[in-house]
Amino acid sequence: MKFAAGSTDLQRALSKLSGVLPSRSTMPILENILFDLTGNKLTLTATDLALSLTVAVEVQGVENGKIAIPAKRLIDTIRSLPDTRATFSLDPGADRVTISTSNGEYTLVGESAKEYPQVPPFQAAGSLRFEIDVLRAIIYRTVFAVSGDELRPAMMGVLFQSYEGALRVVSTDGHRLVRLTYQGLDIAALKKDIIIPAKALSVLARSTDGGKTDCSFSATHARFEFENSVLVTRLIDETYPNYESVIPQDNDKTLRVGREQLIGAIRRVALYASAATHQVRLTISPSSLVISAQDVDFGGEAKEGVSCEYSGTEIDIGFNSVYLTDILSHLEGDEIQLKFSSPTRAAIVAPVEGSGEEEVLMLVMPVRLNT
Repeated sequence: MKFAAGSTDLQRALSKLSGVLPSRSTMPILENILFDLTGNKLTLTATDLALSLTVAVEVQGVENGKIAIPAKRLIDTIRSLPDTRATFSLDPGADRVTISTSNGEYTLVGESAKEYPQVPPFQAAGSLRFEIDVLRAIIYRTVFAVSGDELRPAMMGVLFQSYEGALRVVSTDGHRLVRLTYQGLDIAALKKDIIIPAKALSVLARSTDGGKTDCSFSATHARFEFENSVLVTRLIDETYPNYESVIPQDNDKTLRVGREQLIGAIRRVALYASAATHQVRLTISPSSLVISAQDVDFGGEAKEGVSCEYSGTEIDIGFNSVYLTDILSHLEGDEIQLKFSSPTRAAIVAPVEGSGEEEVLMLVMPVRLNT
C-alpha cells in the first residue's frame, strides 16, 4: 500500500472515527483503524463490534493494500502535523507503515488486515430519509436524557416509532423524558419500533455536516449513509418502557417564563445547593416565582425571584437543578411553559410557541423537598 494525501483531509476523517474507538477493549485489534486503498479511494474503518463507521477519502494512490494501524498514535501524529502532504508506505512483510512529510518520517507497527473484524452484512427491511439538520436536532434533544444504566439496556438508546402517521422519538433515564413528534416524514417503512444506541447517534451527529442521510434498518442493525461515510450500528433488542404511562394528563397549574432568565437563575441559586442532591425549590404563586436552595452541610443559602405568568394555586416543588437545566437548555424559544399538578408528580416542560411539523414535550421528575 502506498498513497499521498493532505494531512487536513486525513485529520478530518480520523476525527470522525475517534468517537467509535472503544475506550477499553479485551480485543487489541479494535484499538486500530483499518486502512483499505483501492485506486485513489482510501477507506478508513473503526469499530467496537456493536458500531462501525467507514469514511472514504480521495487520495493519490500508488499501490493498493490493507493494514490496521494503531489509532491513538496515528491520530495524535496526524493532528500534530501542519497542513502538509503526507505519504503513507507499507512494508507488507513487517506490517510497518511509514508516514513521510517534507520535514519528517514516522513509522508505526500495524497489524494484518485479516485480523480486523468485518462490518456485518446488511439486508435492509426498510428505510427513512432525513434532512441532516432534522436528524441532528433529534439527536441533540434526546441523547442527553438517555440512561447510562447497563441494567436497563432499553433506556440506553433512543426509541424511533411510527405513531398515528407521524414519527415519534423518545428518550428517558427515569428522571427526565423527552418525546418528539414529527409530521410530514415518510415513515411507511417503519413497521416496528427500533431503539438506536445513544453512542451511535452521538457519533452520527459529530460526523455529519449537511444534506440528507438515508437510514436503513434490518431486524438487528441500522445503517446510515451520508456524504462519504457509512455508519452501521447494532440495534438494542429490548422492549422500550411504556413512557406514556408516566406523562401526567391532569397538570392544571401552568407557569410561563422566559427560558434564559429561568436557566440563569437556577444556575446561580444552585451554587448554594447541596452537592449531594443539587436540590432547588420553586415556590410559585400567582404573583411570583422564587427559586431557592440551601446547603445544610455548609450553611450557605440563596434565593432569586423571576418574573413570570402563572395560573393555579400556590405550589412548592423541588427539582434536581442539573436535570432541570438540562431540560431547559435543550429546548428552543424565548418562552417556555411548565405544567404541574402536585409536588410529587412530574412536571411537563414545553416551548410556548412550537413548530407546525414538530411537537416537543419534555418531562422532569420532582424530588422530595427538605423540610
